[in-house]
Amino acid sequence: MTLVETFGRNVREARQEKGWSQEKLALEAGVKRAYLSEVESGKRSATLSFAEKLAIALQCEPADLMKGWVNPGKVA
Repeated sequence: MTLVETFGRNVREARQEKGWSQEKLALEAGVKRAYLSEVESGKRSATLSFAEKLAIALQCEPADLMKGWVNPGKVA
């Protein structure tokens, strides 16, 4: 799974844990719902400022939205 896909999945899971719709998160974060939808589906990568807005709205650290990603190029 790519970082873009991992980020989108984590945003969706954090949003659903709060019981929020995409529209509610978009409103709380001050972003466009269509862009949020594309990010959640892994079709579009998020800018750092977008990630920051989501983390603030979701009351989490930006790094929490990237948890679970494994760097395929990292040598163990």
